[in-house]
Amino acid sequence: MKTAIVGAGASGVIAALSCKSKEIILIDGNDKSLKKILLTGNGRCNYWNEYIDIDKYNTDNYDILQKIISKENINKTYEFLYKLGIYPKIKNNNYYPYSNQASSVRQILEKNLTKKNIKFINNFKVNNIYKINDEFIIESTNNEKIKCDKLILATGSKAYPKTGSDGSGYELLKKFNLKINPVTPALTKLFTKEKYLWENVRSDVNIKLFVNNKFIKEEYGEVQLTMDAISGICTFNLSSIASKSLYLKKNVYVKIDFLPNIPNIIQFLDDRQKIINGNIEEILESIFNYKLMFVLLKYSNINKEKRWDDLSLIEKNILSKNIKEFKLNIIGTDTFDKSQVCTGGLSLNYINPKNMSVNDVNGLYVVGEILDVDGMCGGFNLAFAFITGYLAGSDIND
Repeated sequence: MKTAIVGAGASGVIAALSCKSKEIILIDGNDKSLKKILLTGNGRCNYWNEYIDIDKYNTDNYDILQKIISKENINKTYEFLYKLGIYPKIKNNNYYPYSNQASSVRQILEKNLTKKNIKFINNFKVNNIYKINDEFIIESTNNEKIKCDKLILATGSKAYPKTGSDGSGYELLKKFNLKINPVTPALTKLFTKEKYLWENVRSDVNIKLFVNNKFIKEEYGEVQLTMDAISGICTFNLSSIASKSLYLKKNVYVKIDFLPNIPNIIQFLDDRQKIINGNIEEILESIFNYKLMFVLLKYSNINKEKRWDDLSLIEKNILSKNIKEFKLNIIGTDTFDKSQVCTGGLSLNYINPKNMSVNDVNGLYVVGEILDVDGMCGGFNLAFAFITGYLAGSDIND
């Protein structure tokens, strides 16, 4: 039996390493494998997490996802990675290679490919895939052809196209009459309708996402503010839902609580006034970054020289609300080349969760980011790539 794997990223390489087919061919359009893995975790490769569960992912079928990332599959995949030689450093539930270098993970995986004598065909840009009887034919843009009995598609999404993820895999799947859910950027910054002079400000906040005036989800963490956008991990973790909603022309906005640990702002500032006995700027200046403070005051139409005691109850309520519920209308996301992953892709409704095979196309498997599954920050996307690659590869056994 000959097995071909299209895509030499994380899921494709693990599929190749776990596969027991007599002949395994790993195909990629790049000159080298695992290009994208070098970018993960800011070059440190956050490849796993202690708490892998469905609440860390967005998908179109959570029942199937739950079966894919079952405890058994999580444990088997992690053990497989460990035996390959990846030794973890665990920090705040995040797993990194102990070297803190993504390049070491890449080298370990590439060395294992060599040990297993897996044939790697690089610079092979797939243009077409079709099936004749029980055999798949893979055609390149140069009209080269590779035939195989089993085919694993691991072509990635449209995020970071410079690494080879150009979205071509979606078109290949359409040739088998498979539905691709709309693909939009995720784990990315969100652009705002409003523009404020708070460039490069970072603040620990609670941020709530609303779609068509309905509360959807909230995140705690550091938000990074620019004149026309918000960023940071807490924003990234909301961006998938925001991105899908914007694609569907829905109204999207966020409300930011800049002092999430202080429930009663008026009482808090009353107490501050008694201690400091100064103007409103002096009361707030050790609490907020100056740029943020001036935006809050200007937006609330309050002069920074006024004393807190001299403000009317209406003014106090306005400032309090703006500190706790600062509203920003979301009008867009960053581009695919500046987004870590995508949301959307092949619907999980087509997938057999036991082995990642496609129900209606015998011998075809689909793994990794090309599926309609995207995770939060924290190693969840790479873990999903490894799990699905392992399930597909280990299912093929001569």
